[in-house]
Amino acid sequence: MSTHPAKKAKLDDLPQCPYGSKCYRKNPAHLNEFSHSHVTSVLDTPKVVKSDTVNTLPVCPFGATCYRKNLLHFAQYSHPFDLLHPDVDSSDEDETKESDKKNEIINDSKKRKLESDDDDDGEKTEEYDTDDENVYDVKLEKTFSKMTDDEKRLMIERAFELKEKLQEKLKKTREEAEEKKKEIEQLQNKVSEGVVLMEGEDEVLKGTKVKYFEIFPERNYKQGSAAELHFRLAESQFYRLLSGHTTAQVIKVEYVCNPILINKFNQARDELKRKRGENYSYPVLAFHGTAVTNIQPICDNGFKVPGQDGFLHATDTGYYGRGTYFSEYPNYSMGYIKGSTKLMLCQILQGKVYQCTQLIVGADLQDGFDSHCSPDRKELIIFRSDYILPQYIVHYKLDAGEFKYSTPITREAKKKKLAKIGKLYKKAVAAKGVNIFTGYKFAFIGKMADTPLAIEALVKRFGGYVCKNTVPFGGTIMTTGLFVNGFPATVQFDAPNVIICSLAEFEAVTPSAELQAYKNMNYQLYYSEDFLYDSIIEGTLKTMADYTHE
Repeated sequence: MSTHPAKKAKLDDLPQCPYGSKCYRKNPAHLNEFSHSHVTSVLDTPKVVKSDTVNTLPVCPFGATCYRKNLLHFAQYSHPFDLLHPDVDSSDEDETKESDKKNEIINDSKKRKLESDDDDDGEKTEEYDTDDENVYDVKLEKTFSKMTDDEKRLMIERAFELKEKLQEKLKKTREEAEEKKKEIEQLQNKVSEGVVLMEGEDEVLKGTKVKYFEIFPERNYKQGSAAELHFRLAESQFYRLLSGHTTAQVIKVEYVCNPILINKFNQARDELKRKRGENYSYPVLAFHGTAVTNIQPICDNGFKVPGQDGFLHATDTGYYGRGTYFSEYPNYSMGYIKGSTKLMLCQILQGKVYQCTQLIVGADLQDGFDSHCSPDRKELIIFRSDYILPQYIVHYKLDAGEFKYSTPITREAKKKKLAKIGKLYKKAVAAKGVNIFTGYKFAFIGKMADTPLAIEALVKRFGGYVCKNTVPFGGTIMTTGLFVNGFPATVQFDAPNVIICSLAEFEAVTPSAELQAYKNMNYQLYYSEDFLYDSIIEGTLKTMADYTHE
């Protein structure tokens, strides 16, 4: 390590380093600007660490230019020369001076941190290189050069222990992450493969018949419940992109299980996956609005697309292609509902999407694509029926006010109750008269438990009124069924605020002229007959929402 005479002469011409024997800088530019002749004697006689642990370590590959301060670096490599603090011969006996030196070390470390950014020669340190000793919870009371061999040995051993603990913690974290990933994958597989099933769904999937599972909102969260999963999925999809109807509420969801359509859809998805890749095979949940009379036939038999027998365009031949239209935005689909508050929520396969930039009325599917979308991407156009799986029927109410949980009544329960409507009617007739229907104007559609005159007398006895309308014409004029001089006599339309409709009339495939006339006049809510009798028996007006036909 002796300095060459010529080089030494050149160094003597340079100004002495202002940091003197305490200089710790290793930047070549600094060494070229200042002379460090006063420390050559220290450098010429390297001080070898006598620790057995250090002697077994490889020499630092950075040699005399090493500026690293990470403890783990010193634990992995030996540094036979005191490169950090050349003033190794300074005494530690004076504790007062030692305290002052500690303060200097703190200040110097701050300067060193700032200058290291400017003096860095571009080399990168190992993975654990850091200036922050607190990361490893290691506090140095002395500089490394002033430690005894035993202190250095203990420090190195502790550094190795910390390194091993960090590696163990990292390994454990990775294992836990892998376990979580596997759990999520298993859950996703269960959902996609139909392992999370409604009660009785397994038997339905083995057959060919369609099953409708009615699901109502529940206050209690039942983790792992298939009903909970289906309801919250449909509900969240409805609310996510809803606009314009801030008080709309989902009151019920029907989960449609059609084994034939499910198999066709899964086959189409596998085909699309092979053709386009996995990223193109994921389905999208989108709404479809249609007349209420179309919903069950579609769920039973699947969608029909242009070109199939029986397909009819409800409005036009399609602004963005001759296909079947869907939207992720409920409001778009609500515009196609006629006198109903039900939307279909379907899984659809888009594949590679052609985004229209202008109207292409009635156009076929573009070559090289699997579907179309409107310029704003709010309308999705599908051209294959097996790319569509009707999965949910979302029942909702507009302007429903504050949400309240109610006792769910399934369609089967309603049918059983209405099958015994005669007994309920007799109890109502025997009840004492109380004016609970004051201000209510009733209209009746279909066959009730008794004759129209008997029903009217019962309603009047409890303060109600029955409208005299028959089939409305044009929504404003009603016929009395009487004729004057050969022409039908007419009276002004007597508007009801409660329409009682029989279950058979409401569920008929083809609605009666009277029911269709009210629907054409934008009447959307129709109530079952038991609302009338339950209210009379209990002597108070029942919650009408519990008796709505859906």
